[in-house]
Amino acid sequence: MKRILLGSTALAGAAVVAGAAQASDGVKLDVGGFFQTVYEGVFDKKSGGHFGNHRNLDRFEHNAEVWFKGETTLDNGLTVGARVELEAENANDQIDKSFVYWSGGFGKVQIGSQDGPIGGYCILPPGATANFSAFSPNAWGSNDPVGSNAACIDVLGNSQSILYATPNFSGFQLRLGYTPSNNAEDYTQTGVNGSGTPSNPDGTAHHSFAAYATYSYAGDGWGVDWGGGGSWQGKFNDTEGGNDGESQAYQTGLNLTFGNFGVGGVMEYFNTGGDDNNAWVAGGGLSYGVDAWTVGLQGSHGHYDGTGPALSFATNPGGSRNLNRVILTGNYALGPGVDLDAELGYVWFHDTGDGVDSDQDKYSAVSVAVGSKLTF
Repeated sequence: MKRILLGSTALAGAAVVAGAAQASDGVKLDVGGFFQTVYEGVFDKKSGGHFGNHRNLDRFEHNAEVWFKGETTLDNGLTVGARVELEAENANDQIDKSFVYWSGGFGKVQIGSQDGPIGGYCILPPGATANFSAFSPNAWGSNDPVGSNAACIDVLGNSQSILYATPNFSGFQLRLGYTPSNNAEDYTQTGVNGSGTPSNPDGTAHHSFAAYATYSYAGDGWGVDWGGGGSWQGKFNDTEGGNDGESQAYQTGLNLTFGNFGVGGVMEYFNTGGDDNNAWVAGGGLSYGVDAWTVGLQGSHGHYDGTGPALSFATNPGGSRNLNRVILTGNYALGPGVDLDAELGYVWFHDTGDGVDSDQDKYSAVSVAVGSKLTF
């Protein structure tokens, strides 16, 4: 509730800055959200010390969010608003994002807890559905220790930040983000909603910056979407005796569409602080849609070095972890805001680190899942 009040206060402040320009209809409040549900089976080895040992064969999973947005356009053309996103399934951090924004001919400025330029606006290949992806899915059909081959990560995270988006120039757009402290996301942290400035304990970054450019073009029966950029930690408080430091991430993706057919690829490189801690993810996908049906195919490969510092790619020293994921997807648009999807996936993982037992250096699994997404 305190965060909602803060967003309202920021909205009121924007009205003061606007001066005499007033909107005739006032602020309009919109409410929306989504609810995703998945039933999934994971078929892996359940003995011999592998990661599937003592794990259940199947599960239900759901993910839900409700958002509130208040917005008005003043008589001078300036649009002012605020948005709050509430997680329905996360008791530890129930407010996912909360920010105020101003937009007009100059572009758009957002201030608050939000995704960075890469995390919120990156290009990923076609072939995914609301629940299933070879990169960062809602439901991950594997018990491997990495989790997923995420390819839309920047070093800003969801910390309190400012984000600026330029106007769209013939398909080109640039987004810039800055966060004073990576230890300042929710209102229970020091310096976020009270006196003083955010604390930066050992193992956290501050003065982080990100930039991401996109280009989109729609031709006669074909189109192209491209994105590329990077993010950089300006300062990092090293952990005494640890293998960490300032980190950077670089991402690019390219998608092409030809009628109902889409194909694309993506790569992200993580120059993670410390010695031999880098990682990279690459992959591609394709999709084909007919009426309400869409089928897709995606694959990803992730290579993770080192001992695991700032970006949490924890691995064993003396080697690397490699995770591969291939999925076949299907989606059916049952009606406006109602989608049904399904997945058949295969995962294989290999750890060459010195500290892993020989019976735990490899893992594979087959996943079969069905799901739904309701958007409201």
